[in-house]
Amino acid sequence: MLDRQLDRLWDLIRRRPWLSLAVLTAMQMAFTLSSRALWFSDEVRYADAYAGLLRGRWLVLSLNGVAYPDKPPLYFWFLRGLDALPGMSDPAVFFLGAAVSGLLLLYATLLWARALGLKDEAGVMAGLILLTTLFFAGLLHYSRMDLLFAALIIAAQAAFCQAFTPGNETSRTRLNALAFLLAGLATLTKGPLGLLFPVVTTLLFLAWRGRAREFFRAHMLPGLAALLALVFSWIAAAYLVEGPGFLHKIFYEQIFQRATKTFHHAEPFYFYLVAFPPCWLPWTLALFALPVRRLFNGAFWRGLWAGCKASSPLADAKAWLWFSFLSGLALLSLLSGKVVVYILPQLAPLALLLALALLDDEAPRPWQRLWTASGLLFLALAAGTTQAERFLPIPMSLPGTWAVAGGFAACGLGLILLRRQNARRVLPVLTLLTALWVQPAAQTLAPALDAIMSPKPQADILKAYTAKGYLPVAHDIYQGIYSYYLGGVVRETSGFNILDQLVAEQDVVLAIKKKHWATWTTRPENLTIVLEQWLAGQPYYVVVNRKDGSLHVPCDPRRNCAPKP
Repeated sequence: MLDRQLDRLWDLIRRRPWLSLAVLTAMQMAFTLSSRALWFSDEVRYADAYAGLLRGRWLVLSLNGVAYPDKPPLYFWFLRGLDALPGMSDPAVFFLGAAVSGLLLLYATLLWARALGLKDEAGVMAGLILLTTLFFAGLLHYSRMDLLFAALIIAAQAAFCQAFTPGNETSRTRLNALAFLLAGLATLTKGPLGLLFPVVTTLLFLAWRGRAREFFRAHMLPGLAALLALVFSWIAAAYLVEGPGFLHKIFYEQIFQRATKTFHHAEPFYFYLVAFPPCWLPWTLALFALPVRRLFNGAFWRGLWAGCKASSPLADAKAWLWFSFLSGLALLSLLSGKVVVYILPQLAPLALLLALALLDDEAPRPWQRLWTASGLLFLALAAGTTQAERFLPIPMSLPGTWAVAGGFAACGLGLILLRRQNARRVLPVLTLLTALWVQPAAQTLAPALDAIMSPKPQADILKAYTAKGYLPVAHDIYQGIYSYYLGGVVRETSGFNILDQLVAEQDVVLAIKKKHWATWTTRPENLTIVLEQWLAGQPYYVVVNRKDGSLHVPCDPRRNCAPKP
C-alpha cells in the first residue's frame, strides 16, 4: 500500500513538473516573506539600493546617497516588477525575489535537462535534489541576486546546448542568439561571469567532441551583436549619467581588481574545494554510495574513459554537465575574491548528474548507504539545533529551535525508514519533509536572530536621534549598512581626524565598532553609549554626543554599564 502511494506521488510530480516545483517551493516560502528583518551586510545594502531605485536612481544604482558601481541594475528592476503585484511592499518583496529566483533556477534546470535530451524524470528529480539541499533551501530565504544570476546562466547553457545538438542546425542562429541574450541578462545581473560560465562550458564541450570551430562561425554573429547591444547600452547610459569615473570603478575596481587582487574576500585558490562539500549537503554523502572497489580496477577506468569519448546522447549530456561543473569551479578558483554563494551555478549540473545516477536502473548502486548516511546527518543536525543557544556569541533565547530540530529529525527518520526504496519514492517524501524544518526556521528561529544579525536596532536609534536634529554618523563600517532602515543618508568616516571634527562641531549620533572605540584616543568625555549590539561577529556601539556637553542619557538596559555624569 505504501509503495503504491509513493509511486502515485512521484507520478503526480513527474506529470506536472512545472506546477509541482512551484508548489513545493511555495511550501518552503509560505508565510515567511515578512517574518524577519534584513540582515548584515548584503541584504540591507541591496535594500538601500532598491530604495534609491524607487527614488529615481533606476539606471545607475545608489548606496547611501552615492553611485553604487558594485552591481548592475537588472535584479533591482526584477524586484520592481514584483513590487507592482497587489499587496506587495518591501521588505517582503526582497524575500519574494529570492523565492521567485529560486523557482526560475529550478525551471532552468528542467529546461537544461530537456535540451540535453534526458528523460523527463531527470529534470524533475534534479529539482527535488536542489529543493532538499540545505544550502539552496537557506538561500530561498536570503535576499541576494545570486539565484536569479544562476538561473540565467543555466538557461543560457540550455540554449547553447540545444543550439549545438546535432539535427538543430537550421535553428542554431536563433538558439545562439537566445543563449547570448540570456548570458547578457546574467551579466547585467551580477557581472561578466554570467557570460563566461556558459561560453567556457560550450567551448570545452565542443573541443572535447572535435567541433570547436563551430563556435566561431557566422551563425554566432547575430547573438554576439545582441549581447553587445544589450550590455553596452547600459554601459553607455551609465557613462552619460555618471561620467568616465564610474566606468573606471566598474571595469577596474569591480572586475579587474576583484579578479586579480581583491580588496576584500580574498581567499586561497583551494577555497571552494573546502567550501563546496558542506554546501552540497546532504548530497555530498553520495560519496558513500560510490563503488569504491571499482576505483582500484583499471578496467573500470578504461571503460569509463571509453564511455566518455563515445558519441551518444547520454555521453554527450554527461560531458556537458561535467564540463559545466568543473570549468565553473575552476573559473571561480582562479579569481582573487571568493564568496561561498558564488558556487550556486555549479549546483544545477551536479544535481542533474546525481539524478542520472539515481535513475540508472540498469546499473544499480548501493543508494541505501546514501539514504542512511543522510538520515544520520539530519538526526545529528536535530541534536545540534537543540543546543544552538550554547554557540551564540551572547546569551539570548532562541525560540523555534525545538521545532526546527523536530523537522530535521523527521527528515532523518523518514530517510532511514525509506532506506530500501528507490529515489523516485524517497525524494518526494524528503522534499515534503524539508518544509517541516524550513518553516519554523524562517518563521520563528530567524526572527530571533535579528538581534545579532540585523543592523536595524542600531539604525532605529540613529533614526530617532536624527529626527531630533542629530547628525547620523557611521565610522569605518561597511558602506550603506544603516541607510535603508534610517531612511536617509548616513555620514560615513574612516579617519579619527574627521570624526573628531564632527563631534566637536555638531550634535552627533554615532555607530562605531567597539574595537575602534577602544583605539579612539581623542574621543571627547561627554560621549554616551546608548546601545551595544553584537553584530556580524563583533560588538558595536551607538553613541550620542552634544557639542555643548549637556547630554545625559541613561545607559541601555540591555548592557552592563553605568551612565556617564
